[in-house]
Amino acid sequence: MDILRGAPALSDFRVQKLLQRFAQMRNESGVESGVEIEDVYAEYVHFAELTSPLSPPERARLGQLLRYGPTISEHTPSGQLFLVTPRPGTISPWSSKATDIAHNCGLNQVKRLERGIAYYLTIKGQGEL
Repeated sequence: MDILRGAPALSDFRVQKLLQRFAQMRNESGVESGVEIEDVYAEYVHFAELTSPLSPPERARLGQLLRYGPTISEHTPSGQLFLVTPRPGTISPWSSKATDIAHNCGLNQVKRLERGIAYYLTIKGQGEL
């Protein structure tokens, strides 16, 4: 299985809304020792189940297909990783459609594509994890 990084999954607006919600939840709990989230970054992660390896041009074609989402600058993620994926054993509608598109683009070695979101939370006082 190949794992490919994707585009950022959250716009700047959505990041700010999440940070505000984290702060609000911390304040509502009334617990000073609660976790304080300083930053959040999220990007799509794609999992490609292949019947045989892709050639460099095919890998480039697959990479182009998997480029979508907000057009904010991506960066090297840091912080605590939380990977969110569909339940094991299920095939998401996104997976079905993406796999069909890959086949229509001549990538017949792609048995299945699936997508997850990798969230990276920077927690105050913990530095790099």
